[in-house]
Amino acid sequence: MKLDSRTPANIRWLLVILWVILSTRAVTAQCPAGSISNAAGSYTNGQTVCISTAFSGGITLNNGATMVVVSGGNYTGNITTNQGSVIQIQTGGKFAPGTANTFSAAVTNNGTVIMNNVSISNGAAITNNGSFTWASSWNQNSALTVSNTACGTMTFSTTANVGSGAVINNNGVLNFTQDLTTNSGTTINNRGTVTVNGTFTSSGLFYNQNKAVFANGTFNTGTTSDSIVNLGIMTFSGSVTGSTGIRNEGLFYVSGSYSINGNSFLINNSNAQLRVNGGLSNNGTIQGNGSLYVAGSVSNNQQIKGKNSSAGQKLTVNQSMPGTTSNLIVNGALVAANPNTYTPTMANPAVCSVLAERLGALQAVYNNGQVQLNWLAYAQVNARSFTIEYSLDGWSFTEVGELAAANTNDVITPYSYVYSPGVTGTVYYRIRETDLNGNYYYTNMVVVRTGNTLTVSTEVFPNPFKDILQISMQLEKAGMIQVALYDASGRLVKKVQQEGLLGRNTIVMSNLSALLPGVYLVQVKADKHTSFGKLIK
Repeated sequence: MKLDSRTPANIRWLLVILWVILSTRAVTAQCPAGSISNAAGSYTNGQTVCISTAFSGGITLNNGATMVVVSGGNYTGNITTNQGSVIQIQTGGKFAPGTANTFSAAVTNNGTVIMNNVSISNGAAITNNGSFTWASSWNQNSALTVSNTACGTMTFSTTANVGSGAVINNNGVLNFTQDLTTNSGTTINNRGTVTVNGTFTSSGLFYNQNKAVFANGTFNTGTTSDSIVNLGIMTFSGSVTGSTGIRNEGLFYVSGSYSINGNSFLINNSNAQLRVNGGLSNNGTIQGNGSLYVAGSVSNNQQIKGKNSSAGQKLTVNQSMPGTTSNLIVNGALVAANPNTYTPTMANPAVCSVLAERLGALQAVYNNGQVQLNWLAYAQVNARSFTIEYSLDGWSFTEVGELAAANTNDVITPYSYVYSPGVTGTVYYRIRETDLNGNYYYTNMVVVRTGNTLTVSTEVFPNPFKDILQISMQLEKAGMIQVALYDASGRLVKKVQQEGLLGRNTIVMSNLSALLPGVYLVQVKADKHTSFGKLIK
């Protein structure tokens, strides 16, 4: 069927017919090939269950089994997972099990997760790139690693007791709406923002490289086996008491009183400050070459001192200190650091990167056993390299090559890379740009069908879509490929074209997030071939 895009009346007439034909097809999200859709039961090694709609059946994932929740899927059943199982929540998917007994799965979330009545067991690991809520106590029984990425938001909506062996790596937004208790042997490593609205009781390692806010209640520290390290800004609205060792290389701000009941508080940076808005009671050792500002009275039963007597190694204080002191500089005009304006020199914040500012859409062409990848780089002032990555499942990627950045300015630059995958079937590709500071940015992911693909028809995915559409089409000869997207009224809303090469081509239609939800028709034209497809947004 050939559609004359120059005649709007023809377009509208054909659309009416196509809506009738295509509306009889059920529109489903993209489930992995060979997966079992929306079915309760026990899954074993090599099996994949795909959740593409609202589903509440009971599921058991054994070692080697996988659950995928695609866009539009919503799992609310009871789940049991064993060590070695995997759960993947894609963008637009939701995972909210009623109960999660003996939970040992490795979870990667790009959508929404709400965990209720979960019991953590051996092998569990969480990576969150979307929205993740612990709606009830997680009952941690063994070691656990939780990674909240720079673009992720994780919330503990009940009291959180982090047991021994747990590691929480936060690069995004991490919220504790109630009390937080960390036991000895735990680690919280923060490069994003941590907010605790209840009492913080710490017996583990809290390593702050950016911003930590303790909004209400008090802060109590327990044993001295672990410590608190602050390279950024830590603020406390209440009082602080404790005996654990603290190393401060940023701003440690206490709006109430501060009682040090043993061990040491080190201020190991000339830019660092311990600021106490209330009174200070010191029964340990305060030492460093930064500054100590106390608005209230000071009780010093141990030592307050500088690192040593040499220049630049003394501790600056805003008032005379009682008790045993040495190597101090008393400066009544010392400025109390403001958490809203203070700049920590040792901080290492993570950044949620925006793709559109760095890289254009990745395109792919497959021919005669080789994949040619093409992309554009927009901002290269700080670019170092481009790493080519491929995957056989769309989740676990392997580096296959690297290109050095060609320019050090913001001139738009095209790049191309040719790779022979050596496999037959579906291969996923993406490009990672790394800048001189070690930050990285990803392109979109493209899907390439390798091997004998001459009989494969045109494919458009994902469906439903949000911001990006990919069109995969086999050409028997080089020629222009035109892709047009129409809304339900027949109005052309997006059009792209690309010079296609002999073989399988992948065209990307991007920046579709502003389109209203609804039904759309995509038209793909190449030479004398024209195809149509119904899409949902």
